[in-house]
Formats: sequence, C-alpha cells, structure tokens
Amino acid sequence: MFRLVEEILRQAFRNVEAHRRRSLLTLLTISLGIFSVASVRVFTYSMERSIISRFERLGASTVYVHRFPWKLRGNIPWEQYVRRPCISLVDYHTVQEGLGELAWVALRYDQFSQKLRYKGRTEEAQVVGITEGFEAAFPLEVQWGRFFRPEELNRGALVGVVGSRLMQDLVGSDKEVGVVLWYGGYPIQVIGVLKAQGAFGGDLDNALLVPFGVQYRIHGLFRYSIQGDRTLLVRAKDPEALPIDLLETRVRGLMRQARHLPPQAEDNFAINRQDALLDQVRDIAEYVQMVGLFIAGFSLLVGGFGVANILYIAVRERRGEIGIQRAMGAPRGFILGLFLVEGLFLTLVGGFLGLSMMALLMVSLSGWAAQEGLVVAVAVGDLVWSLVITLLVGLLAGMAPAWSAARLHPIEAIRTAA
Repeated sequence: MFRLVEEILRQAFRNVEAHRRRSLLTLLTISLGIFSVASVRVFTYSMERSIISRFERLGASTVYVHRFPWKLRGNIPWEQYVRRPCISLVDYHTVQEGLGELAWVALRYDQFSQKLRYKGRTEEAQVVGITEGFEAAFPLEVQWGRFFRPEELNRGALVGVVGSRLMQDLVGSDKEVGVVLWYGGYPIQVIGVLKAQGAFGGDLDNALLVPFGVQYRIHGLFRYSIQGDRTLLVRAKDPEALPIDLLETRVRGLMRQARHLPPQAEDNFAINRQDALLDQVRDIAEYVQMVGLFIAGFSLLVGGFGVANILYIAVRERRGEIGIQRAMGAPRGFILGLFLVEGLFLTLVGGFLGLSMMALLMVSLSGWAAQEGLVVAVAVGDLVWSLVITLLVGLLAGMAPAWSAARLHPIEAIRTAA
C-alpha cells in the first residue's frame, strides 16, 4: 500500500514537472484566486480589528449623550430628532454633580468648516471646544508639546492643541509648537500637537482643540441650533464599581432631571455606547466580506477550471501510457489517485503562492497602515480556511478528469492514443 502511494506521488510530480509552462500558468490562476479570497478575509478582519482597537483605547465604559442616536430607529422621523434641544451647560453640570467622583464628565462643543489662519495661509477645519475631564473620557496622545492644564480649560485661555494633519497643512510642520493661529478673531497659541490617529482614529487629525470658553465667546450657546454640535462624554473611573449598564441608567436619570421631564415623557436626548456602534461595524464588515468573497470566488472558480482543463489535456495526451499501465495490472485506484494528486499538487502550491503574495502585501502596507491608525492582521483560522478551500478546489477540479482516466479500457486507450 505504501509503495503504491509512493509510486503515485513520484509519477504525479514527474508529470507536473514535464509540463512546466502549462503547470506554471495553472499555478498562477490558482494563486490569484486564493490571493483574492484571502485578501478579502484579511481586509475585513483588519478593518474590524482597527475599529475595535480604537474603541478599546477609548474605553468600553464611556457613554455619549447627544441629540441623535448613533443608530436611528425607523419609526421616528428625522425631524423629531432635529427638534430636540442641544446639550446644555445645565445638563453638563447636573450630570457632573450627580455622579461626583464616580465618573469623568466632559462637554465637547464642535464647530465644523471653521477658517483658521496662519500668516498668509488659510485652512478650513473642525474646531472642538472641550471642558476639563475630556482627556480622561476621550483618551488622546500628544506627540509634541503638551495638553491643556485644568486652569487653562476652566478660564478659557487662548491656547490650543492641533491635529497632526491640520498642523502640516496650515503651518507646514507638525513640530512648530508655540506658533499662533487666528480663529474667530482671536489669537490661539499652539501648545501641543496630537499624535496622528489615521483613518480609523476619529476626526481629530484635522481639528483644533480649544478650551470650551473660547467656543462660547465666539459662537455662544443656543438651545436649538444646527450650526454647532455638543456632546456630553461620561466615563466611569472604576468600571467594576460602576458598570456600563448602571452608568447609562444613572446618566439617563440625571439628564431627565436636568430637563425636568415628567415620568411619562419620552427622552429628548440619546445615550450612545461604543458596544452598540461596534455591533453595527461588525454587521457592515460581514456584509463587505460576503460581497467580497462572492466576487473573489470567481477568481478561484477560474483557477479550478484551469486545473480541470490541464488534467483533461493530460488524460488525452497520456491515453497510451494509461492503457499500458492498466494492461500491466495497475488498478483503477492507482490511475484515479495519480490524477487527483496532480490536481492537489497544483492547487496546494498555487495556494501557498497566493498566501505568500498576501503576506508580501501585508508587509508592504504595514508602514502606511501604522500611520493611518490601521491594524493589519490575519486570523489563524483564515489561513487554515484558505488552505482547506485550496484542497477542496483541487479535489473537485481533479475528480472528473481522474475518474475519466480510471475508466479507460486498456486496449481502447492504447488503440486511440495520439
């Protein structure tokens, strides 16, 4: 039995080597198919891990209070959300005093498409006014300079922390701490530059952070407004003492108290959590993966047809050899195994080539991905899954040609040999 298997392997490798050019073309089609399928899996897995990594850095114990929910409910019209009041200072102070030392509470005031000027250059950017506690509720990393001191935030000092991309576009270097930018008629001295967050790092790479008081002086606070956006951030200092569900309940009660809502009234605010958003991200990743695999599957299908085609050609070219082997007593299982091993060898080598191409792509993109805040990763299960798919393609593609070769009558095969 072992000698029979050894002979099958020896002859299969010899036959593949004898037709190198044809085998190479088949290997390329298989490798491209496996590369396409594996790349889709790597892309969706990396996208999910990048966003999860971002959420983990921000902390799973933070809730965000806003006019709009991150996931809109279909039975509530958009106009009803727009009519909700913005987050106010009363809301901020009520939640802050109600939670005391149990949580960090911060207010974020966004203004979009604001003109910033440095010398003769002007750029439009997002300007974010923040209160004390923002860095704890929304962790940030400063690359150059420093972050705000509490007294600067409390008195509305004319200082700012700038995103790396905005600093490059406006000033020409992200290391020029100390320069003065003009915003809304006020000189804002740059005291720090944030570390680049990248595509999945949020919206602060192209933003200017200033104390909340600066935004208040320039834009004021309107109860109903579409020109600014205010968010209340609440993060538990000890997630075990104040779990996320309990924190959400406490914040909801304090917000209803701040807005004097009667028990029967619905909330006129939304409490958002990162885990809810993460579920949406996973749903999107699964959808993208499904579509991508459907498209990439065609590449693999072409590769499978290529393997079947080359084996059918091999059967036709080697009819005389097959007839002689059968006449000399070779069992049908030997002929069947011979062509199946050839198909498996072609697909397995093509699969390894495809995975190697994917590994080279991951290595070449790793530097760029790090700058963009992306995590390039692959699950071990995906590698195993890709190899299993490769073997299945080889078996399915080789089954029909191998079966047709095994069923050849020895005399007929010799007589009709080319």
